[in-house]
Amino acid sequence: MYAIIVNPYSGRKKATQLFQQVEQLLNLHNMPYKVLLSDSKDASNNFLKKLLESSSLTAVVVIGGDGTTGSVVQFASKNDIPLAILPAGSGNDAARAFGLSLNPLVFVEKLKDFSVRQVDLLNVDGKFGITIAAAGVDAEIGEKANHSIFKVLLNKLGLGGVIYPIAAIQTLVRFSPFEVDLSIDNEQVFWPRTWLIAAGNTPSYGGGLRVCPEALTNDGVMHITVAHSASRPILLLNLFPKLLQGNPIQSPSITYFTATAMTLQANRNILLILDGEPIHSTSFTICIQAKALRLVDTSEQLIFS
Repeated sequence: MYAIIVNPYSGRKKATQLFQQVEQLLNLHNMPYKVLLSDSKDASNNFLKKLLESSSLTAVVVIGGDGTTGSVVQFASKNDIPLAILPAGSGNDAARAFGLSLNPLVFVEKLKDFSVRQVDLLNVDGKFGITIAAAGVDAEIGEKANHSIFKVLLNKLGLGGVIYPIAAIQTLVRFSPFEVDLSIDNEQVFWPRTWLIAAGNTPSYGGGLRVCPEALTNDGVMHITVAHSASRPILLLNLFPKLLQGNPIQSPSITYFTATAMTLQANRNILLILDGEPIHSTSFTICIQAKALRLVDTSEQLIFS
């Protein structure tokens, strides 16, 4: 039995159209399935739990964006059920990192007799994620972009990626940096003026913003990027545009780490976003869960980051 989660609002309702194509192919190949159309994390997990009580699940299938994927990775990981992703969001950073196909025909063909790849996950205080845990100004930018009144219009015009630079400029103008104590594996670091901290399992978030450019999905470590110490004009006009370009930056105000665990203690309540889910706190513990998820290979070529 394939358990299918479809977010009907993903990608300008593209997910629903993709599911209709997938459904025809599943029926053609006599592949049994149950489907839930919902954008609710709680509804998705309740659906999966009830199915697991009565059926043996071959795989959990997600048709949607990174947020929809992130909402079920914990269930799939903890129950050791393979996860298959058909990208249908505006960002699709998880699918991009794994080289997954956008083609429903390829997707179903791969799903019939699939192979899996063991991939890492992030663990933020017990919550699992597949892409990036971003805290500080980058989290604020992501939250502002996701709730922008212009997002729907720009998505309709095929310009969804433009909303993030717009949100970045708006947020950087008003965001106040924070003090942070970081414990990164065995290293202690303190910065009195911190702008962003990103712990990446994948290189990008927000539809291709490569804030952790050297992150890999199967190396057993998370790649951490910290922007600190810089003045607002330098961050706005120099460092942040370079971050958006996606290449490692040589600057005393940008520091990179690789680690298996990190504890973050801020001097005020800050926002962290994990696979689109906002979490507010003054402290976070983030670690890597090596080979925690069995991901179905639906790539057209065997490409995994």
